[in-house]
Amino acid sequence: MLCLATKASYNDTSVEGAVPSFDDKEWDILLRYTPRVQELTLEHDQLSMKILQSLWFRTVLLLPNLRKLRWMYENYTAIGSIRLLLSPSLAHLHVWLDGGDHSAVLGLLESYHTLCPDLKSLYFGHLCRFPHVTAAISRAICRSPNVEILNCDPIDEAALIYIADSRCLTKFSANLHTHQPDSLRKIAGYSTPDHPPFENLRILELRVEDISSIIPYLKSQHQPLEEVSFDFRMLPTPEVFYELFTALSSATRRRTLRRVRLQSLGLIADGIFPEPVNFQVLSPLMTFHLDTLKININNPVSLNDDELDRLVQAWPELEAFSFNQYYEWNDNDRTSFQILTLKGLLLLLARCPKLHDLGLCVDARNVPSLMENESSLRNTAITKLSVVNSLIQEPVASVAHFLLEHLPSLTVLTAWTSFGARSRSSQDYRRMWKEVDLQIRKIHGRDSSPETSDSEMEMV
Repeated sequence: MLCLATKASYNDTSVEGAVPSFDDKEWDILLRYTPRVQELTLEHDQLSMKILQSLWFRTVLLLPNLRKLRWMYENYTAIGSIRLLLSPSLAHLHVWLDGGDHSAVLGLLESYHTLCPDLKSLYFGHLCRFPHVTAAISRAICRSPNVEILNCDPIDEAALIYIADSRCLTKFSANLHTHQPDSLRKIAGYSTPDHPPFENLRILELRVEDISSIIPYLKSQHQPLEEVSFDFRMLPTPEVFYELFTALSSATRRRTLRRVRLQSLGLIADGIFPEPVNFQVLSPLMTFHLDTLKININNPVSLNDDELDRLVQAWPELEAFSFNQYYEWNDNDRTSFQILTLKGLLLLLARCPKLHDLGLCVDARNVPSLMENESSLRNTAITKLSVVNSLIQEPVASVAHFLLEHLPSLTVLTAWTSFGARSRSSQDYRRMWKEVDLQIRKIHGRDSSPETSDSEMEMV
């Protein structure tokens, strides 16, 4: 893999700061190694331009075996030069298109498929500042009908309908924020019993305004999805989440779905207290055999220890688990929802021995007395634990000892303090969890500076 990254000294666009093309000797050296390169990343710097400028005057193919090209385009680099790197050997193309010369961008979008006709994965990224570029991307992605992995930012409804007809697509990731709520419902209307939309899709990643807009599609279609990931802006009610999880749990998906991710985008307005998501809302997920469950939403997740135990007993293969890893509402109304205790953490470790990625809100104010079988529980795979802005009280040494007793490989503890949680109690929790983190680091011989600890202990 060859990566040409940005260096500050190359950001000078003056004549004096320009990097000259390779001379013959340099070119010969380059040719000695480049046939081995199968992956290339080009950043927006003049070192990248040095290679591209040299290509204009050479007849020898520089990268004959290139399979994956990642082009991070900004104003320093003329995107027209990317054509020099496109060839039939390319299977994966990742291009950032925001800003710069629109005529060159449009030219690339109209012709890329003729230069690399055998693409298997395609990504076009942009910030949607220019509607005609968005429209051009929508047309461009329809020119590669055999793509198996497609990742694109906002596309129009016509392109979405076209993509849904693909029998090759196995992973689809897109931003549908600008779509009408019934866009996905319309897709179902174009299907037939022999040819449903996204017929062979296994991974679905969507960014939408309202997560409820996905539910009608999930109810009407039953592809054997393996992974779903939904980002959304509007604040759902618990009833919407329950309907979503129920729609996911079709008979087909119960056998295949392994990974579920939900992510709220944006912050809650002051004075709004979302309704908690409880065990009943989450219970449809128990029909799956999950190895990953990450629910990071603006609604509190309300579970006591016994409910968590009942929930995760359905997922003995669980490897990654987080509930609201970057959110907290402890200062809003702690009496309106339940929080797991350290005993619940042990129940989780017992049910899911393969866990290696963990983040959740926990009440650590009381270190429990344990039975002999509980005292022996160990998970050596978890090295980093996120406990949000969890509850804790002095003395904190007992908490540090408890965590290291059951998570002996733990080296980093993060206790995020979210936006809007700047009360005295939140700051006290943060200070105490920081002390727990420092004690864990000392035990492992990894003392850190206050600056490092602060950056790791707080999300800003």
